[in-house]
Parts: sequence; C-alpha cells; structure tokens
Amino acid sequence: IERPKNVRRIEGALEVRGPVRIRSGKPAAKLFNAVRRSGEITIEAWVRPDNTWQEGPARIVTLSGNTSERNFTMGQDGDMIDVRLRTTKTSGNGAPSLGGSKRSLTSMLTHIVYTRNRGGRACLFINGKQRAEKRIAGATSNWNANYHLALANELSKDRPWLGMFHLVAIYSRALSPGEVAAHFKAGVNAQSNAA
Repeated sequence: IERPKNVRRIEGALEVRGPVRIRSGKPAAKLFNAVRRSGEITIEAWVRPDNTWQEGPARIVTLSGNTSERNFTMGQDGDMIDVRLRTTKTSGNGAPSLGGSKRSLTSMLTHIVYTRNRGGRACLFINGKQRAEKRIAGATSNWNANYHLALANELSKDRPWLGMFHLVAIYSRALSPGEVAAHFKAGVNAQSNAA
C-alpha cells in the first residue's frame, strides 16, 4: 500500500480516503495462469463508493500496466460500473467494455460481479441481479504476464477510486447466476467456497 495514511483499516473493510495505489509486489502469475488456462473469469467485489462522480473509469480492481493496456479492469464511471477484458478479439485496453446502466451504482454498499465464460458470454450482476450481458469474443491467450494486480488506482497512479472495500475476489471460472445470487444473499461477510 503506497501512502498508508490515505487508507484506514476497520473490521472487515479497508477504507480508501485519498488517492493511493494498492498493488501486488510481483506480477500476478497465479491469477494470470489460472485464467489463461480456463478461458473464464469472475470478478467479484463488495464495495461502497465514496461518491457517484468518480470517473476515468476509477479503478476498483485491475490487472493492468497503465491507462490503455490491461488484462481486465472493473471500474466506476460516474454512477455506472464499467468492466474491460482483454481477449484476442478486443483491444489491448479491453474494449469494447461491458457496463451497467445509468444510476446502477450508488454510494451504498454494493455487490458487483462480472462473469465471462469460455464461449464469450459476459454478464454484469449488481446486488445479485443480472443488469447487462454482452458477447466478448476471443481467447485470453494474449494476456500479459507482467501485469500487477491493483486496487483503488491504475498502476500509472492516475485513475484513483475512493470508497470502502469489503471484499474483492477473482475466480478462474464463470460463476453461474445462481451462485452469484447465493453470494449476494450470503452477504458481505460470508466465506466463499468457489474456486
């Protein structure tokens, strides 16, 4: 955690109160290998945004190198979620992205889940309900092994996100809609058995 004074640890959460970059010390090799092997991914987060005007999109969680090169990013763009995933059929920036509708994000505690299966079906769930779907064609064979996993900012430090993290989880498979609903119902403090 760079700039530790800009975060506050409280039981069950990490509050980001000022611009900070939280990143893995090394490239996220285990995550990289698992998703490349499976061709599937789920990005799950329980967060409470500080406000609904953060944009860029502001990075909630990212596996990337800078503002234009990534394997994936889940970000906040005003009152919407935007998720970008790099495949052999998308840009190096993960475009086209999958986003939620206007006013789908508030400053309340929110459960956000993005899934993408090997066949390319990508879904965005907010508070247990599917809110968007898109076909994101291609394979993850072009992922970059040198990217670090980061929270609350881009690796280039210019897409800060403010708010509260309660949980961030990445799975190398696409959770089913039933599993997503069960995770939401279980709540923010539940233990997950997904792998």
